[in-house]
Amino acid sequence: MQLLTFTVAGRRYGIDTRQIVEVLPLIAARPLPRQPQEVRGLIRYRGRFLPALDLSQLLDGTRCRDRLGTRTVIVQLADSSPAPPLLGLVAEDVIGITKAKGTPTASSAGFLGPVIDLETDADTTSAQLIAIDHLLPQDALADLLTLANQTPPADGPAVETSA
Repeated sequence: MQLLTFTVAGRRYGIDTRQIVEVLPLIAARPLPRQPQEVRGLIRYRGRFLPALDLSQLLDGTRCRDRLGTRTVIVQLADSSPAPPLLGLVAEDVIGITKAKGTPTASSAGFLGPVIDLETDADTTSAQLIAIDHLLPQDALADLLTLANQTPPADGPAVETSA
């Protein structure tokens, strides 16, 4: 298993690369009214709108800073439909792709998965796995995906990525 690793508040986290569609520079999000702080808003990705979540806000209660290492990670949610929904995740201090030592066996009820050791040249390093399908309650996620599928107003900072 390979993980895209990043740090939040000095702790290392990982997202399974099998769920990652693309890693992009930070994309400005159009804020959505009446949403929790971890919802950055909507981003424009390849001609469609996706909800974007702030991983630092979810993990540490602080907003991701707009830095050189901050990335928008497009992930594919687990879904049996022919076109599973996509979600944008904003992660600060993205480190890169790292191979995990073994496969995690334990799962959790929340979005924080097990801690897994990583294969590195340095000392033993570990990362806590993020279960992207559980970042928000299912009903809140469904509402966000519905909002993203509606046409937003023409003004605002939505950014189109290049193909």
